[in-house]
Amino acid sequence: MDYIIRGLTFALIPLIVSGVLAVLRRPKKPEKGKVFMPKFFAILGSICSGIFLIPTFICAFSDEPIWTAIVFLLFSMLGASLIVAYINCRISYDEDGFTAKNFFGIKRRFTYDQITGIKENMHETYLYMGKKRIMIDEFAVGGWEFIAFAHQKHRELHKKPIPKIQNKKDIFNGNIESSGEMLFGFILIGILGIGLLIFMTCFVFLPSTPNNTIEQQTVFQSYTKQDRDWILESADGQIYRIKFTDSEFDADFIPSLCDGKTVYTTYSKKIEPDHEENYYGIEAIMADGDYVLTFEETARLNTQEYWPLIIFVGLVFTLPACLFIIFGIKVGRNPTKYSPKTVKIFFKPQYVKNYSEVKRQYALKKRK
Repeated sequence: MDYIIRGLTFALIPLIVSGVLAVLRRPKKPEKGKVFMPKFFAILGSICSGIFLIPTFICAFSDEPIWTAIVFLLFSMLGASLIVAYINCRISYDEDGFTAKNFFGIKRRFTYDQITGIKENMHETYLYMGKKRIMIDEFAVGGWEFIAFAHQKHRELHKKPIPKIQNKKDIFNGNIESSGEMLFGFILIGILGIGLLIFMTCFVFLPSTPNNTIEQQTVFQSYTKQDRDWILESADGQIYRIKFTDSEFDADFIPSLCDGKTVYTTYSKKIEPDHEENYYGIEAIMADGDYVLTFEETARLNTQEYWPLIIFVGLVFTLPACLFIIFGIKVGRNPTKYSPKTVKIFFKPQYVKNYSEVKRQYALKKRK
């Protein structure tokens, strides 16, 4: 994995250089018959990719955890994608037809009589040629001129404008602009809400084992009790805690544990609180092949302490997220049935087709 990360890191350098050179070579005046992304994409992409590439290099060629390099690399690649879009995403057109080059640099040639439909979203427009389509981004330089020219050529050939395409499987019944983006947003909210609940459930119920804890050979020399925690100090000055004990917890073994002589095998997790001294949270203790404190017992204490967090996350995050999605879809399918204030909770007015009709219907209801 280290070699893959390093290889990708080196591969981004010529891409960043290509983005800078493409900006410098681009003519200052718009090119007639050309559609391309603005220079801002390449400039922003080069800056972002370069900024995150530096810590990627440092982490990839040091002893830092590999996931740190991966995170920085992903951000760097996100910036690089803007450079690729600037270099590759372009359309050239003339009286006979147009050539579209996609994100991956693949070129396709079409004629105007092949155009079968157009779909206009909030931030992009799609031209359809049967099952194939090309996208014209709202930021694309010369994009609107090309769309207008395509309309003109289609009207000359077919004596009618390009047919508008509606998504037959639109969950919002065609009432919402960029319904695919909206649905993606709703799905993302659901994933975050449910994902947080799953994460919290795993945090509470995922058992500790020798494989996911720190194994140490320890000699305990003293102990104290603080609230519900038993605090043990080792001969080398390390602090260990048995946390969240209750009335069912049998603590009789703790005094004999701290004799300053016996070597115990501890399984723990290092805790680094913000306003306290670092310590090891004990998950199990073993002596002579037998458990003095079992994983099952500490799991019971931890579950008892943390399970209310699952309820809290479910009520505060997951349930509202699910309700937002359910009612958002319901409102989006028929926005005229609801007040403008209710519609605005889920959608910005500019995303609602015939938002004026929503206000008119609401005004009529108030008069009645």
